[in-house]
Amino acid sequence: MPEQIRAYLVDIVHDEFAVTGRAFKSLVLHRDGRLFGEEQDGAKAAVAQLKADGTLTADATLTMLEISKTEPAPLRLFEVTQRTGAPIYVSNPQVGCYYMVTASDAYLCSTGRPFQHPGTSRPLHIRYLEGGLSFDACLEDIYRLTVLAWTKPDDCSRVPITIRLTDRALGEDATDYDEDALRFGNTEAKVSAQV
Repeated sequence: MPEQIRAYLVDIVHDEFAVTGRAFKSLVLHRDGRLFGEEQDGAKAAVAQLKADGTLTADATLTMLEISKTEPAPLRLFEVTQRTGAPIYVSNPQVGCYYMVTASDAYLCSTGRPFQHPGTSRPLHIRYLEGGLSFDACLEDIYRLTVLAWTKPDDCSRVPITIRLTDRALGEDATDYDEDALRFGNTEAKVSAQV
């Protein structure tokens, strides 16, 4: 819901502001999968509130991206090399390369050469919804975040650390929940208030 997203983003950015002590000029939202309209509305409301309280600069921008780890029809990228007198050699693409489908739709190779992983590189599908940063700068940032493979520094990660850490936190928090409370809100409080 918009109010949830607004509250979460305000808390997160306030915490970062408390550490750095400076107002931010840019906020980039990475969404694993689809970013729904309600989430976009909540993020925009958070930015307005953060600008008003000075946590973001008055000219700060919000950039929103969708990062898809899986696709119904995945794209395969590869590199073809031909040397004079030698056979054609097909290999995985170089890590960090990307293919722009449109001005707001791209595939980023976060795995591939020189890392020796079996199989085909599976690029991330990234959609640029809107924002103040250029799409090229966003793709570069996402690639750099995939290089933060803290558990294995000599390797790459297919997914940016922002998504990986969120997946880990959600995996721990989402194991136990009350489905009725999630769907219908806190009904016990409403019942006790009426009695």
